[in-house]
Amino acid sequence: MFLKNLLGINKKSAFKVAIVGGSNSVMRRGYAKYLDSYLGEALSLDTSLKYYSLGGVPNIYGTIQQERHNIAAESDIIFFEYCVNDRHAIEVEQYSLELAGQALEGFIRKVKKSNPNCLIVILIFGINLADYYDNHCYLSELYESISKQYNLPVINLTKLLSKDAGLDFVKSLYSEKDHAHYTRPEGVQIVSQAIVEELDRLGIIKSIKHQKKLDYIADRSPIYPDNFENLKFLDHFDEGDFFLDKPKISIYQNTVFRERNFTIHSGNSLNFLLEGSLIAIFIKSDLNDGFITIKFGDQKILTSSYSSWVNKIKPQNVINLIALPLRKFKPSSDFTPVSISICQEYPDEFEIGFNKTIPSKKEPDKWKLSIIGIAYTGEIKEP
Repeated sequence: MFLKNLLGINKKSAFKVAIVGGSNSVMRRGYAKYLDSYLGEALSLDTSLKYYSLGGVPNIYGTIQQERHNIAAESDIIFFEYCVNDRHAIEVEQYSLELAGQALEGFIRKVKKSNPNCLIVILIFGINLADYYDNHCYLSELYESISKQYNLPVINLTKLLSKDAGLDFVKSLYSEKDHAHYTRPEGVQIVSQAIVEELDRLGIIKSIKHQKKLDYIADRSPIYPDNFENLKFLDHFDEGDFFLDKPKISIYQNTVFRERNFTIHSGNSLNFLLEGSLIAIFIKSDLNDGFITIKFGDQKILTSSYSSWVNKIKPQNVINLIALPLRKFKPSSDFTPVSISICQEYPDEFEIGFNKTIPSKKEPDKWKLSIIGIAYTGEIKEP
């Protein structure tokens, strides 16, 4: 017996939990930590928790993460939480209900194609604003509708907690200074416990304990024929001739991320041919971000890569997404040139994307762009 224990023969593998979501899902001492603990207690199982989340981006990021990391293959359950981000992006006209639906369905279909036994739980978080409480939330309705179509559990925390304890109780889970995140540690603990209790009420805890497969509608036709199930990601730029000049290659790492990035300066550019759609540019931001030009055939975007999340008092690196191409560019039916470069002059006209702002540095020769990868559909080849 001692030898079996030493070799791990009698050890059960941990129940693998993945979190895909916004800042609520990635913050330190947030709900994910307690959810993992409460879920393990309810299941009487050891659990392992992995984060695939990022704040300040819409839900297309979750679909990108599934493509990059094949989360489903390494997970027993995935909690998907992006309503807060999507809601805000739609309000500021940087996203749409249709795009949110396409990305969510694409994520679901990617996950189930990779691992049909991986359970997806859709979490809907609210915000502590009168406008949200007083008006119908079409985004929440969309999330619930898509989840129902695929027979996935969906937990609307505002609806659930207000029904059980009243709206004033829900409001008490936020601080006056922050309407988008539950308080820590009190609010996040309550929310996490409510999620596990709802999973128990739905019979999911019992099903997992008895290793019973949950019914997922695997063969249903897409709600959105052009959903992002076929989204792809390119990041091995060093394996081809994609840059005008050799970029600086470095690794950015913290407690959640470990990302290789390719840094270009003025005069250099990333170039490729694309047959399909350009979705987003995944970048590492810092205080040296500036204005960039994205060209796709005769289509062009001038925008800032400077993230509003960069802390100006204590500068820090920020992982981020430039998703303007998703909204602005039309797809190509044949291989079309794409180039991404630093603007060599301060532009007179430009667009600002979701959670981006004007660069802090005004001199173009100080700007740089650190590219992690490209999200797209279709096919890419070297120029």
